[in-house]
Amino acid sequence: MLTPKLNRHLRLTFSVCIISCHQFVIGCSLIFSSILLSKLKEPTSTIKITAEDGSWIASLPILICPIGLLILGILIDKIGRKKALQISYIPIITSWLVLVYADSLKWIIIGRIILGISFGSGTAVFLYVSEVSPPEYRPLYLSLVTVFVGMGMMSECVLSICFHWRTVSLILFVMSAVNCASMFLVPESPLWLRSRGRHREAEAADTFLGLEPATTTAAAPPVTTLTVNGDEQLCGADGTAAAGKATRAAYWKQFTGPSVWKPTLITILFFTCQQCSGFYVLLFYSVDVLRDCHVQWDGITITAFLSLSRVVGSLVYSMLHHVHRKTLVVVSGVGMGLSLSTAIVYMHMFNDMPSPPYGEVLIVAFVGYVFFALLAMLPLPWTLCGEVFPMAVKGVIGGIVQAFGYEIMFVIIKIYPAFVLTYGVKFVWSIFTVFSFMSVLFGAFILPETKGKSLDEILSTFDSRKKSMKNNLP
Repeated sequence: MLTPKLNRHLRLTFSVCIISCHQFVIGCSLIFSSILLSKLKEPTSTIKITAEDGSWIASLPILICPIGLLILGILIDKIGRKKALQISYIPIITSWLVLVYADSLKWIIIGRIILGISFGSGTAVFLYVSEVSPPEYRPLYLSLVTVFVGMGMMSECVLSICFHWRTVSLILFVMSAVNCASMFLVPESPLWLRSRGRHREAEAADTFLGLEPATTTAAAPPVTTLTVNGDEQLCGADGTAAAGKATRAAYWKQFTGPSVWKPTLITILFFTCQQCSGFYVLLFYSVDVLRDCHVQWDGITITAFLSLSRVVGSLVYSMLHHVHRKTLVVVSGVGMGLSLSTAIVYMHMFNDMPSPPYGEVLIVAFVGYVFFALLAMLPLPWTLCGEVFPMAVKGVIGGIVQAFGYEIMFVIIKIYPAFVLTYGVKFVWSIFTVFSFMSVLFGAFILPETKGKSLDEILSTFDSRKKSMKNNLP
């Protein structure tokens, strides 16, 4: 017979896996552009593209993403995490269907644009998982989301080796439709339901997830005075229906409080370090990057190794759920910086050699770079958005911050081919190396620690008045 604790974990794992299947498809989408570009550049391809066309194919979903992300942020707060995520499947399903029948560059571009509408919808996944997980197990369950992304990337590599890219699109179309339907099997976030005063539904969701109401409340309570910079008039006596009762003026006042603008600046800086460290460039242009660095092995095969490294890194990250976030960021930044430094030194040593010796050094360096990125620098900026913002504005402000992150990603991915052509691959990746080491300083001195903390505890670190009052207590 199952113990209550095991039963709770099984129910939570089931719900998290169903929700995380969305990120499996997104993982396939992330690596799809690299595989597609390599196939379109083959002499036998019936669709001919230029380098400029390729940069637009890779970057267009990211350019469109912030628009969909802002809409999703509103829907997340208005209709709930689960329903918003189900709606986000509609553009994904449509985009794969367009790519199945794409017979020209125009239709490939249209399919990528449609995909971009829901490209950043993973924010709903991280919000849902962070809200249904108890604080002590939150890093563990959030890491499962990252594992699903890595599994999607590796599966995409395997599928691309076995099937034509149009067949792969058909497979992902069917998979996306099934994933969308399967979400009816899991409940809405109990925390969101309580913030809307729907307590009976929240209790039913608690029962399904194997949670006790008291545990859910402690894990991430609804809006409190901390979320509005100490203005107690915005909350009722029990603090459970503040989001529904707050006036419009009080709602907008929350955006000027330190519990909003401080984590906003921190997460924006975190995204800047992440995007400028070059990981997503390697993700979207893996075959081209490896070719420019004179890696001798087949690009798609190496991409599969990089995806496998991502899965392993995700699993290790999930096993390190007990480690402080600041420590993970420091270790991740150091590992990424050293890995890229090894690759840069190697390229300088064998400069302009078409077939440099000891090519395995580059492969190990890039595999290590991907592995260390998965320990913190890749998953944590997205995860942090689901942990540090007040409940009443979490969807909107989280969408804005992540939209900023995607815009940085678009700029870097769009200009990368031109920068390599102008300045050379060694110079560009040297810049990525510098930002990798800068992330170490960010993790050590700026990043707030959120491991094992409730929402109130996290928000209290940003509220200067509350901190000063607390520090003055005898």
